[in-house]
Parts: sequence; structure tokens; C-alpha cells
Amino acid sequence: MEEKKQFVIPMGKKLYSRKYCYRLAKRLLAKGKISGMTLKELACEIYAHAYVYFNFRFVPPFLRGVKPFRSVYKSVSDGVDLEDGGDKLLRRIGYRVIWILPAFPIREPSGQRKEKRPGRS
Repeated sequence: MEEKKQFVIPMGKKLYSRKYCYRLAKRLLAKGKISGMTLKELACEIYAHAYVYFNFRFVPPFLRGVKPFRSVYKSVSDGVDLEDGGDKLLRRIGYRVIWILPAFPIREPSGQRKEKRPGRS
């Protein structure tokens, strides 16, 4: 039996773009890094991880310390772990639902401001 391929994508702001996730998924499939998933399934899984990571701030503070929430956040914060064939059906449905949710702006960590780029006011 052939061993399943695994691939890890480090978490980053680019993954919070549906368009970017779609292009990345297309490249991963074309290069044979992952198999057994459709383009849409792969793009949804990548995007869903970033969505949860960047929107965890909306989880009420009293829930953030609860084990299931901590576990989910820890899982997405260290990147997107992909495996041939993808996740179980329930998770794939969740990824599709997240794909259609509104994308909120990424908030900079408190106490930090975006640096102005030269030539911009």
C-alpha cells in the first residue's frame, strides 16, 4: 500500500485570500504534492485554516481557554497540514461553509500600527 503524501504550508496572511488559495491549490495538485482531492476541496481547506487563525479574536474570551477552542487554534496556528485524500467529510463540509463566510479585515496586534510605505500618505 502506498504511503499518503503529507505537505505543510506555514501560516501567513496570503492564505487569507480565496484567490491565492485557489492558485496555490492548483500548483500543489499540478506538482503532485497532494492527490485525492479536488481543486475546490484543497483551496477550501487551505483557506479555512487561515480564516480560523485570523478570526479567532471573535471567539469570546471566556471560550478561548476551553480545550476544544484551544485545540482548534493550536492546530491552525502552526500551519496547514495537508494529506492525500483530505480530511473527513464533516471537516470538508465545514471548510466549504467557511469559504462562503465574509472575510473580515486582518487586525494588527494591539499596540502596533502598520508602517507607512515611502511615498504614501
